Amino acid sequence: MRFKFISALIATLAAILSFCVRASAQERVRVALSVRNVVFLPFYYAKDTRIYDKYGLDVELIQMRSDLQLAGLVSGEIDFTPSVGPAGAAIANSLPLRALAILYRAPLFSLVSPSGVSNIRELEGKKVAVSRIGSESHRYGSLMLESGGADPKKLTFIQTGSTSVSLAAIQQGSVNAAVLSPPFTGTMAEKGYKILARSRSLAEAPWLGLVANRNKLDKHPEQVKNILRSMRDVTAAIRRDKTSVVSYIEKNFKVSTANANESYEDITGVMVDGLMLRDDQIQKYLDTSHARGEIPKRLTVAEMFDFAPLRSLK
Repeated sequence: MRFKFISALIATLAAILSFCVRASAQERVRVALSVRNVVFLPFYYAKDTRIYDKYGLDVELIQMRSDLQLAGLVSGEIDFTPSVGPAGAAIANSLPLRALAILYRAPLFSLVSPSGVSNIRELEGKKVAVSRIGSESHRYGSLMLESGGADPKKLTFIQTGSTSVSLAAIQQGSVNAAVLSPPFTGTMAEKGYKILARSRSLAEAPWLGLVANRNKLDKHPEQVKNILRSMRDVTAAIRRDKTSVVSYIEKNFKVSTANANESYEDITGVMVDGLMLRDDQIQKYLDTSHARGEIPKRLTVAEMFDFAPLRSLK
């Protein structure tokens, strides 16, 4: 009996020691996400399926506003962010950042209203919830309004702080419409709300991806390659394992099977398998952003993007 106890104790200590050795060998990486939302599925799925571990990365996913993420990259507080869109204005303002990959080729926002709203023009003079003035939800919300014939200057944008609060605002009736993203879009559709417009049908743009400080590229090139390898693997896994991914969405984001399926189709419908778009597609996006006043000066693809680490992957 005593021998069995000692053997069990030794085995337990060996397991703990093995875990500690593996943990110490992993490189700590901090990735900032603006909200816990299914649109960031590649990052959550890579962590929970241990894809990051495969490349020696101990990834911490931190919730942080998109504008603060860029400051965090500059200060070194965080290592990576998916906020490709906001990075454009930051780079144009001389912040030392580069976008390294593109996960989605179009934004996944929807303009949602109660069923009584028959068309987008009816929202003029009304209130529309967005997460933050100047955010991606505000930008693409304005684009959806314009596409429907409404003048964004003739309505009031209500800054809620996050998409989940925008969801609550429209449910409570304190706003007349809200700019939402999956899975909230599906949740509201199930409750009888109307989807007035979807941004993915209006614009092709490098929406989410991977952004880092240029210093990270110079001093930690292998870490950069490993996070890119992880992103490459997780997009392939999401595309390949639909049943498992839909089940994961349903369980982790507490939505119905139908909503999880819709979210999966939304994401895979815009997911970029090679993590890159053509230069002409990116340049068109940059020129359009500058023309709309969203980027203070014209940027070239090379000024904003560096695909060299991605292209070097084996």
